[in-house]
Amino acid sequence: MSPRNRCGTRPVDERGSASLELVGLLPVVAIVVSLALQYVAAAYVAQVIDDAARQAARAYSLGRDPAAAADASLPGGLSAATVSTFGPDHGVRITVRVPRLSLLPAATVTRAAVMP
Repeated sequence: MSPRNRCGTRPVDERGSASLELVGLLPVVAIVVSLALQYVAAAYVAQVIDDAARQAARAYSLGRDPAAAADASLPGGLSAATVSTFGPDHGVRITVRVPRLSLLPAATVTRAAVMP
């Protein structure tokens, strides 16, 4: 005999409803996780490129190649898309593409540094 609820009627069979809810929620969780990973990748690139811009500006102020200094200071998976110099104070502007980890469009991060 099935258990009865307070009203005296038999409860609706809810077996498998948790599985269906999980299947419905999985795409949302996957999208949120991929967006979070993309944000972390962009933040990491921004942090790394700050140091690369400083190293390139320092090399430029010492008469060396700023593009080579920027590429040398970037980690293995990243490379500078553009390295440009500006101003009389040995300024360098670097742009790096953020690795794509999700369905978001490709992004770039640009940083500049000036070395007197």
